[in-house]
Amino acid sequence: MKRNLWTWVLYDAGNSFLDAAIGGLYLAQWVVLDNNLPDIWYGGTFVTATILVLLLSPILGAWSDRLGKRLPFIKLFTIILYLATMLMILVASSSIQKNSKVFVVLMLFLVIQTLYQLSLVSYNALLEILSNPGNRGKISGLGSAFNNIGWIVAAAVLLPFAEIGRLHVFLPALIGFIVLTLPMLIWFKEADKPVKKSVSTMEGLKQLFTKNKNTGIFLLGFSFVSDALLTIALYFAIAMNAIYGISDRQKFLVLLIIFVANIISNYILGLVCDKKGAKKVLIYSCVLMLVVFLVGFGARGNSLNLLYAISVFIGISWGGFYTAARALMIKISPQNQLGEYFGLYSTFQRFASIAGPLIWGGITLALIDYPILKYRVAGFSLVALIAIGVLILNRVKDEPAASLTPSDI
Repeated sequence: MKRNLWTWVLYDAGNSFLDAAIGGLYLAQWVVLDNNLPDIWYGGTFVTATILVLLLSPILGAWSDRLGKRLPFIKLFTIILYLATMLMILVASSSIQKNSKVFVVLMLFLVIQTLYQLSLVSYNALLEILSNPGNRGKISGLGSAFNNIGWIVAAAVLLPFAEIGRLHVFLPALIGFIVLTLPMLIWFKEADKPVKKSVSTMEGLKQLFTKNKNTGIFLLGFSFVSDALLTIALYFAIAMNAIYGISDRQKFLVLLIIFVANIISNYILGLVCDKKGAKKVLIYSCVLMLVVFLVGFGARGNSLNLLYAISVFIGISWGGFYTAARALMIKISPQNQLGEYFGLYSTFQRFASIAGPLIWGGITLALIDYPILKYRVAGFSLVALIAIGVLILNRVKDEPAASLTPSDI
C-alpha cells in the first residue's frame, strides 16, 4: 500500500515537469514571444483540448467503470505522452518554416494536453483505493503538496535551460516527467474492483438545478472565479513580460513566492475554514483576488517590488479559494452522493477553462497594436469574471444538504 501511495504522489510531481514546460510558463512564451504569434493561437489550442476532454472523459469514465481498473488507461496515455512530447521536441528544434513548425507543435500540444487531462481522470479516481473516509483529505492534500513542490523544483531546474533558449526546456522536462512517472507504471498494483455505477453527467446536471439548487449556485459562481484563475495561470508569464518587462529568472522568483504562499495558505486557511466557516474564507479570498489583480494589471511597468508583494497575496487568495471551495462543496452536497457531485465539480472546472482563454485571446487580438494596454484590458476582463463569481457565491447557503433518496435519483 505504501509503495502504491509513493508512486502515486511521485506521478503527481512528475506531471508538474510536463505542466511547467507546456503550460503558461514556457510553451506559451515560445509561441507568443519567441515566434511573434497572437495569444489566441496558444489559448485556442488549450480550449480545443478542454472541449475534447469534456467530450471524452464521460466515455473514459464509463469504460473504466465497466473494466473495474484505472491503471491501464494511465499507462496507455502516459506512454503516448512520452512519445508525443519527444516528437514535439524534435519539431520545435527543427529547421522547418516558422509558421509550419509552430502549427505542428501546437497540434502536438493539443494531443499532449488532451491526454494529460484524460490521464488525470483515472489518476484522481485511484484516490478511492489509496485512502479511506478517515484519511482521504490527508492523502489528497499529500498529492497536492507533491504537485506544488514538483512545480517549484521543475521551474528551478528548467530555468537555466530557458535562459539559453525556451525551446531547450522541453527535453529536460520530458526527462523529469519520465523519471518521476515511470515508477507508477512499473510498480503500482491495482486489484480488480468494479466501480459502483453512477448517474450520467447530464442526469447529474439535471439533479443539480432541480433537487439541490444551492450546490448548483455554488458551482456556477465557482466556475466564474476558476475561469479567471485558470486563464491567468495560462498567460501570466506573457502578461508579466509585457507589463513589467521582467526576465525569466524574475518570473521564476514571482512563481516561487506564489507557490510558497499557496502551500502555507492551504494549511492555515483550512484550519480557519473549520473554525469560521468555509464560505467566509471563500468570499474573503475572492475579494482579496479582486484587489491584487486590479493592482497587478494596473501597476506601472517599473513596479517590480510591488509585483513581489502582490505575489504573496496572490498565493494566499489562490490557496484560500480552492481550499475553501472543496470544504464548502463537501458541506453543501448530499453526503451519499459526494463522488458524483465531485465529478460535477470537476466538470464545471473544465468548463471554466473555455471562456476565459477565448475572452483573453479575443481582447489581445483586437488590441494587437497596443502591446501593453491589451494585457491590462484582458486582465481587467478576468477581474470582472471574479466579481460576477463573488456575487453568485454570496448567494450560497452555508448549510448541509439533505441526502437524496433512491427515488430522487
